[in-house]
Amino acid sequence: MRAIREVREDELNELARITIEAFPGMKVDSQEARDRMLDRLSKVMKEPTVHFFGVFEDDDMLGVMRCYDFTMKLHATRTLVGGLGGVAVDLRHKKEHVAADMVRFYLDFYRRKGAALAALYPFRPDFYRRMGFGYGVKMNRYRFRPGDLPAGGAGSHVEYLTTADREELAACYDRHLERTNGLIQMPSHVLDSLFSDPALHIVGYRAGGELRGYIVFRFESVPGDNWLASNIQLRMLIHDDQMALAALLGFLRKQADQVERIVYETQDESFHHILTDPRDGSGSLLAGLWHQTNTQGTGIMYRVIDVARLFEVLRDHDFGGVTAVVRLDLIDSFFPEN
Repeated sequence: MRAIREVREDELNELARITIEAFPGMKVDSQEARDRMLDRLSKVMKEPTVHFFGVFEDDDMLGVMRCYDFTMKLHATRTLVGGLGGVAVDLRHKKEHVAADMVRFYLDFYRRKGAALAALYPFRPDFYRRMGFGYGVKMNRYRFRPGDLPAGGAGSHVEYLTTADREELAACYDRHLERTNGLIQMPSHVLDSLFSDPALHIVGYRAGGELRGYIVFRFESVPGDNWLASNIQLRMLIHDDQMALAALLGFLRKQADQVERIVYETQDESFHHILTDPRDGSGSLLAGLWHQTNTQGTGIMYRVIDVARLFEVLRDHDFGGVTAVVRLDLIDSFFPEN
């Protein structure tokens, strides 16, 4: 009989095997890499906001997934949102509705916890679209030269941040969260990982003794024979005001002597207005004479799992001053509880 339950720590080896075989691109192809993965999984499993589930028939593990208790800033309210990741099915049990059973369990798990929304990164958007998920805002990948950033803040003082600055960085992110709609509160273990990864660099800007902005980046090699050529992969750009933004962009601009391009992935489609030359170096033209500035992709998808609860979460939100009576005729064939 098929059952879904939390995975025990002594079952992590089987969870890792299923995951590695489902995602060979992870390149876990040595015992050393496997041991590192198991150590990482063991640590994540202990996080109170992360739940490892497996699908079992008798004692056989057929599939695995991870559920995440996220907190989202939805308009003016912070609310629980269920996250899903690491969905993997044993190669011997594909086409047996294992993934569909896991997704239904995940939706019910968070509905019972009081969430109105669920979110995930799809391995195939069409698969989750059929399960009632809708597309979020697209992601834009910009590839620009450091010298195309504005020079206005190039003389501003910035500093490297360390674990001693952890709480200030968290507070800066939280202020950024308050100004947004749809952003996820940063879990503590994700915050810790920013400081534990030796490849990541964190640079911050202070004003009046307060951290007002920061960037997180890593260097990446440029393909070819020139080992001196590098790009910067800009992972986070968080700022409270124009002065902080100018200072951080000024720091990046000063790297032009050793960095060819900065690769920045953001949902801000208007970022190109900052750049003197927003072209991405591809030389591609669209529709005649439209210069390619960035590439786009669809990623995170969302689903309502409790309509009544969603209206309760948004009860104090003013939708443009409009007063209306609305009737919803809702059919949810995949998740009838909705």
